[in-house]
Parts: sequence; structure tokens; C-alpha cells
Amino acid sequence: MEHPPKVSSNATPQGGNVLVKRNRQKGIFILNLTLSRPEDGYKQDRELALEWIPETIADLQDEIQDQFNIPIFDQKLMFGPAVLSSKESIQSYSLRNGDSITVQYTSEANVKEISDMISYIQKTCAFLESLSPHLALTPISDSLDTLLQAEIDATKLEAFPSLYQASSPKRRTANCLLFVEMGGLRAVQQLHSLLLVQPWKKTTLQTQLLENSLNRILWTQVSSGADMVSETAAVSKEFTLDNIVGSFLRVAVVPNTAITPPPNHNMERYQVQYPVMIVTELILNALGTLTCALEFDLRAEQLSIVVTSKFLEQVIGFLLCPSFPPIAQPMAMSVLVLLTYYKTAHNHLCKPSLINGLIRSWRNFEMMQNVTKTECTHFKYLVSVVIAQLCTSRQQLRSLSQSIQLASLLADFLSQADYKELRKWEDENGYSWKKFLPYLRMAYFPYHAKRSVQACGSDPLYRNFQMMCIETGIFSLQLMMSGEKERKIIEEQGLLDYIICLPSVLPKNSSAQKRAKDLVAMLGKEVHLQPPSLNTMARARLAVTYFGVERALKTPAQELLSEVYTSL
Repeated sequence: MEHPPKVSSNATPQGGNVLVKRNRQKGIFILNLTLSRPEDGYKQDRELALEWIPETIADLQDEIQDQFNIPIFDQKLMFGPAVLSSKESIQSYSLRNGDSITVQYTSEANVKEISDMISYIQKTCAFLESLSPHLALTPISDSLDTLLQAEIDATKLEAFPSLYQASSPKRRTANCLLFVEMGGLRAVQQLHSLLLVQPWKKTTLQTQLLENSLNRILWTQVSSGADMVSETAAVSKEFTLDNIVGSFLRVAVVPNTAITPPPNHNMERYQVQYPVMIVTELILNALGTLTCALEFDLRAEQLSIVVTSKFLEQVIGFLLCPSFPPIAQPMAMSVLVLLTYYKTAHNHLCKPSLINGLIRSWRNFEMMQNVTKTECTHFKYLVSVVIAQLCTSRQQLRSLSQSIQLASLLADFLSQADYKELRKWEDENGYSWKKFLPYLRMAYFPYHAKRSVQACGSDPLYRNFQMMCIETGIFSLQLMMSGEKERKIIEEQGLLDYIICLPSVLPKNSSAQKRAKDLVAMLGKEVHLQPPSLNTMARARLAVTYFGVERALKTPAQELLSEVYTSL
């Protein structure tokens, strides 16, 4: 049996960035700092004392970050009226020992903790790179297993999410950007890629726990980027979906089949229940990261990594596998909801096997033990949104043999659901929806358009199915707009007038129109509603009659009218 090599604990990952500090000129250099947060008026006088002579403004910024936990990217250094540039030298500003400068910033960050974690990730990456030929061996030798136990400690990364959860929003922002700025996201993905090379059934417990820790870091980081606009560009630029999708597909999940552990010689040693703990955590962390990543406006090449037959089959398998706890299915369904926001994904989502999986998951969730009535209603809501989004977008779904079953599911949900109760439950469980146009698109489905009439013919069942999909869209708007933050976003996006117009463009005395009136009445109690302009009312009528709301929003009114006259 081949033995693993001895590895230096100071090795650095191949291709990694190693910071080499130049020789410093010895001496004493002291600056008087005024730390200032203009947003809240905070000011504090501090002393920056160095036992070496800095040469550049960048040197000062490094020390300010290390000593006062103010990230470099958030520092604005001022010497009198001059704003100091990191590219310039100390001498160029005539800065002398004992001078005073002002440091303006937004928030402090957990600089040391984040720096230590990134160093550990880079060290572990170098360690595993040096062992990569030996990790490919099957079975893994006892000596290698012992070495992995000694060198890999996934618990060192477990504190990472707490840096975000216990922080103020501004500190969370600073931590998120600092992690990216210091190369943390890049290091995580490099180490993650090394782990994915090895098949899951051949990995040791230590590397499995390490992969789960990395997935938790990605989830935390990407969720922070999705929550706060200022980080979105930085996180989405660095983050790639390949690794997290790779983790989600690590263990094939078959519908209605419990997961059984593969032969793994060290599992008994640690007394770990493989199917329940390790795999559940692996897939849940991956799904959590994906739900946040899909909140970004993904590019086509990014979306293509997720929207594959293999990925969607795994989602359905996950929904129908009896090995997972009830918390897992809503998370998987949330991924499908977010995928419906992307019209290019609808062809894949409309496959009969996936629609059938949705129907079966609905029935299975109803029969689950230890599930509250509200939890069951919320799961049905997620399934209903997927059905309604696809029905109001793709022709083929409305001609499926399952359409009668789908209509009965929507009818069941709409007859029981209370948006106030669901909203309270979502707030308590951390659910947050940030995109509203897809739901307005459902509510403004052009049911009078020729393509809709041709698809449905004179069959009242299809027409009824359509109207229930529209009503589901309006229910979603009721749920979302009962929150103050969401109302503000919708108003800023210029969608409020289109919601006010809904009762006037829907069939009279229909349940959809009644729900739309309730929505407008609810809004009227919270905000002062102005009558929509004639231009908006015309666009709303054209949206529901011909084009759908997205085209009505983006296309000049004259062009829309010209197209209507041509079709007549």
C-alpha cells in the first residue's frame, strides 16, 4: 500500500496569492487619527503608532485595517482638504510624523477572524493538492485517513456564519465585501473544486464534513450578497454555480427510495448516520445557496449550469425521497419557484415527468407527520406558484393530460389559503421575496389573446384553470404587499399603478376580480393611492388583452397600438 507523503503545514495552494512584505525601514512613525462615520455622526480620536516608516498610503491603509478593523475598501483618508490616494507615496502628500488625518468609513468588520479563516482554507487547499494522487486510491489507507483526521478540522470554519448572523446590516456588508476582497470566495471555490474531483463514496468523513462547511460558507456569503445590493456585484462576479451544483448532485437521489450508505470503512468508527446527517446537510446547504444565487439576475451561461435534466431530476428525487426531513421539500420547491422567473427555463420545467413529480410531492407532503397546517399550506403555495407561472407562460402545459389534476390542486389551495397567516409564518421563518414582476406577469396573463383562445378552445375547464392561475398570481401579490418593505420596492419599480388597475381589467364578478379588489383595498389602508394615469390604464388593458405585462411595460404605447391595429 502506498503511503502518503509528509506535507508542510506552511504550504500554499498552487496558483494562490501569497503576500510578501518588502523590507521595512525601521523607525517610529505616529499619526493622530480621527475615525469618523458621517452617516451617524460618530467620531473618535485614536493614535496609529508604527515601529517602521511607511512609504505609501496603501501601507497606512493596511495598518488601519489591521489595528482598527476598518476594511481598506471602506476607508477614505483625508489630510486637511486632500483625499489621499492609495497609489501615492507618503512623501507626495508631505505627511510627517505626528500629523493628523481623518479616516471616514461606514462600518468596522471582523478582519482578524475572516483573515484567519481564509488562511486556514488556503492551507487546507495546499495540503489536499499535495495529496491528490493518494486521495484517488481505493480504498484509502488507514495511514492517509489518520493524516486527514490530524490535518483537517472542519469545525474551524463553523464560526463563519455567526460573523453575519450576529452582525448589524452594515457590519454584515463590510464582512461580505472583505471576504471577497481578501480572496476568500476564490479560496473556498478552489478548495471546493479539489473535493469534488473525488467521488463522494470514496471520500473520508473529514473531507465530507469539510465540503459541508464550505457549502455553509457559500450559502452565508451568497445570501448576504443577495440581501444587500452593495455586495451583489462583488459576490456575483466571483461566485460560480459549478461547485454548488456539483455538491447537490454528489449523491443520486431516487424518488420513493431511501438513501443507503455505500461501503465506507470509517463510518462505523465515528458512529455517524450517513443518510440522515451528512447527505441531508450536503444537499440542504447546496439548495440554500442556490435559492440565494437565483435572486441575482443570472446570465444565460450561469443558468445553463442549473437548468439541466440531471439537476431537475435530482430536485424531484429530493422532493419524493423519504430520507429527508420536512424542512427539505420547501427549500427544493423554492428553487423551482425561482427558476420560473427565467422564461428560458420553462421548456425544461414543463416536462411531464417534472409536473407529475410536483403532483406527487403535494400528496406526499399532506401525509407527512410532524407538519403543521400552515407549513403544509405554505408548501402548497410554492407548488401552486410553479404551476401558475408555467401555465401562464407555456402553451404546452395547458394541453397536458395532468391539467385537470393541476386545476384541482390550485382550487384546493385557493379555497384554504389565508395570505395574512402565511405572511406571518414566512416572516417568522426568514422567507423573503425580492422580485415582483413574475407575479404581476401571472396576474396579467392575456387570457383574451388569440394564442390563449386557440390553446383553450371552448373548453370551460381550461378557461377555469387559466383564471385560477391568474388568481394565484394575485394571491402572491397580496402575500408580498402586506409587508412595508415590499410595498416600497414595488412603488419604486413603477408597478403599483398596474396593481391598482387589476380589478378593472379582469372578468367581472370572477373570483380573480374579487381578490384583486381585496388587494387594492388592503393597499388603500396602508398607502395613499392615486388614480393611475390614462396611459397606464391603456397599457394595463393592452397587457391583459394582447401582450402581457412585461411587453406593456417596456414597449412604447404607440408601437403597441400599431401592432393591435395590424392584427385587426
